[in-house]
Amino acid sequence: MKRLSCIPIAVLAIVLIAPAHPYGANDHETAFYRLVVEDRQGFGYEAFRLIIPRSWKFSGGVSWNFGKTPPEASTVFTVSSPDNRSVYEQNGRMNMFYSQDPGLCSSRALSGSEILKPMAACDFLKKYYIPRCRKGVSSLKIRQSQTLEALARQNRELACIQMDLFSRILPFGFPYEIHSDAARVQVEYIQSGRKIIEDFTVTITYMVAYYQSTYGNVGATTWIPVVASFHAPADEMDRRVRTFKIITDSRKDNPHWTEDYIRLCATIARDQIRRKEAVLASMRKAAGARSEISDMISESYAKRNEAYDRIFESYSDAVRSVNSYVDPINDWEIELPTGHDNAWTNGFEYIFSDDAGFDPNIGSSQQWTRMGRKHK
Repeated sequence: MKRLSCIPIAVLAIVLIAPAHPYGANDHETAFYRLVVEDRQGFGYEAFRLIIPRSWKFSGGVSWNFGKTPPEASTVFTVSSPDNRSVYEQNGRMNMFYSQDPGLCSSRALSGSEILKPMAACDFLKKYYIPRCRKGVSSLKIRQSQTLEALARQNRELACIQMDLFSRILPFGFPYEIHSDAARVQVEYIQSGRKIIEDFTVTITYMVAYYQSTYGNVGATTWIPVVASFHAPADEMDRRVRTFKIITDSRKDNPHWTEDYIRLCATIARDQIRRKEAVLASMRKAAGARSEISDMISESYAKRNEAYDRIFESYSDAVRSVNSYVDPINDWEIELPTGHDNAWTNGFEYIFSDDAGFDPNIGSSQQWTRMGRKHK
């Protein structure tokens, strides 16, 4: 999670006691209060805090998806003015994935990731995020855009710290790289007949892992965009921007919550791997400890086959007796009723014939191999 430093107390004091700021805001917009947001569904203590105008409404917080393993926590909230025309919005993280290995893509898609080639932060906002989240507006156009290199560096530094903590509990069995990008895009559009200005900021963390697969050494990129935005009517934005800045700068994430969340995810993932390894070890142990039980099971199978043979007792003697044939491709035996002197396999299918001159390779695009009879 991104951690933003709190603005100095002295600056906050000036804001709190100032009768009005230069942009002509009403008096109630200079009164702020500290809001502590607790993670009530999960750890049960403070997740983050921020300062918001006293008359504005906070909605949202930390939510958990316990249907995933490990459970996924998401921070989503809005801070709205009394008339709901000015809104600060923190959106949850998005899980994106891409690899040249289609098997990896299918697996990650089943786990809920969106399969999409990695994009630079500015392109992500312009070409992907904004057109989708504001598709109901009209006359949408971009006013400003800029890359935020300092924010990208800070985000990468934090991501590296988090990955280091994770790997102490569950070491990664593959090489990987961490990258980051950040950008800001300001747009304007018409909504309900009113011109709106909205400012979007995104930080993207990219983790590129390298795997050995049937396609060779391939890269698999997990990338996580996190978007925050604020908007207001165009004729009110100048006097609202200071409020939005205070909300943004005052947010402070609880580092203990972040650490506990990473430890939880790493521990659950590690324990899940250990359980799988324990099951595989038990399977290998069971396979290596065959005893007279296997002989008893084999004898039971043989008796069962004899019982099935009685079904065919009313048919000819040729059907009642069997011969054994050797499958040279899969190296195993197969029993067939006598009379099938011509038996063929392509490794997956079998063809039997009582015609001595039959050859399935004639007129076929497949490669058939004749099976020889095993003589007792």
